[in-house]
Amino acid sequence: MTIEQNRASARRLVEGLSTGRLSDALDVLDDAAVWTVMADPSSFPVSGSMSRAAFIEHMERFHASLPDAISVTVTNVIADEAGAAVEAVSRARLHNGKHLDQAYHFAFEFRDAKVVAAREYIDTARALAAFSE
Repeated sequence: MTIEQNRASARRLVEGLSTGRLSDALDVLDDAAVWTVMADPSSFPVSGSMSRAAFIEHMERFHASLPDAISVTVTNVIADEAGAAVEAVSRARLHNGKHLDQAYHFAFEFRDAKVVAAREYIDTARALAAFSE
């Protein structure tokens, strides 16, 4: 893929994490892809590596748990022939009345026009505070 194709695919994947757009994200994710949330499992429950199927299940559960939509906005993309780095922010209202205003960094590796490896970096303290009662 070209740099511009990788840039566009990475943007499509991340923006596809918004409510109602998951199919956009999944179109870019290889069947054998591994999605890794780069967090310490002892302090953050959603961490470690997931298969594509486990990632889909996780995202569907997460979206279903929200009383309203989540909006994910890409703020920057840097790409080369093999991958892309994406910065993004999200906003969602949670059932506890708090807002999840999250910042992300994603690192994607591409093969044959699909993401085969994804590493997600998030502000775990912000997430834990938002989900706390």
